Amino acid sequence: MGSESINWDKTVSVQERLKGSAFYEESDVDNRYGKFEGRPIIGRDVPINGGVYLGGNKREAIVVDDNKYPEEFNKVYEDLLKKRQEDMQKRGKDFKSILDSVFEITKDGLPYDDKKVEKLTVSYNNDTKVTLNYFIRERAGVCRHQALLGAYLLERLRKDGYVNGSVSVDRNEVPNVGGHAWIRYTTPNGQIFIIDPAQEYVGQLDKIGQWRWFYARPDDLKKLKK
Repeated sequence: MGSESINWDKTVSVQERLKGSAFYEESDVDNRYGKFEGRPIIGRDVPINGGVYLGGNKREAIVVDDNKYPEEFNKVYEDLLKKRQEDMQKRGKDFKSILDSVFEITKDGLPYDDKKVEKLTVSYNNDTKVTLNYFIRERAGVCRHQALLGAYLLERLRKDGYVNGSVSVDRNEVPNVGGHAWIRYTTPNGQIFIIDPAQEYVGQLDKIGQWRWFYARPDDLKKLKK
C-alpha cells in the first residue's frame, strides 16, 4: 500500500464535521484547529494541556487539563519523576531513558483495554466531554488516551526544564486497517522519536520499519528518501 493513500487529515475532518455546530469556533492564529466548547482542539503540533481531543466521527471528547483536574495528572507526573530518578541511577543522564520512562509510566498508568473503554464511553459517544482523568482512574485506555497522557507528560517535562524538544499527538488512518494515535517527540536538532505504548514501541523514526505503523508524515518521507 502506498503512503499516499494514508489519511493524515483526521483533525481537519473533525473541523469539517463540527462546522455549523454552536459549540465550534473557527480556527485562528492562536488556535490552529479551532475550539470546541471553549477549549482548543488538540491536533498535530499544538499544546495538549488545556485542550480537547475529538474523533473524525462522533465519540467522547477527551479533555486534558491539569489546572482544573489536577489530582490524577499530578500523581502520574510524580510517578514519572520518581521513575526518572531510579533510571538515572542505572543509566545516568541518558536522554533516551526519559522517553523510556514516559513510555513505561503511560502504559502502567493507563493500560490498554479496548473492551473496558467501550463500556466507559457509552455515555459520551456524542462529542460529550469527559476528562482524561476518568480513564486514568478506571485504568483503561486505547491508543488515543495513551497518546494524550504520554504527550502531556512530555509537555510538562519541557515546562519544568527536563527536556527542550517539541511534542505532538499524531494520528492518521490507514485504509482497510483503521486509525491510530501516538506521540511524536522532536529534539532541538531535528531528531524525531516515536512513543507508541499501544504498539509497544519507543525509538527513532528513521529506525522503524513500516511493518509496525505508518508513523512518517509526508514531509518525513521526502527527507528519508534523500
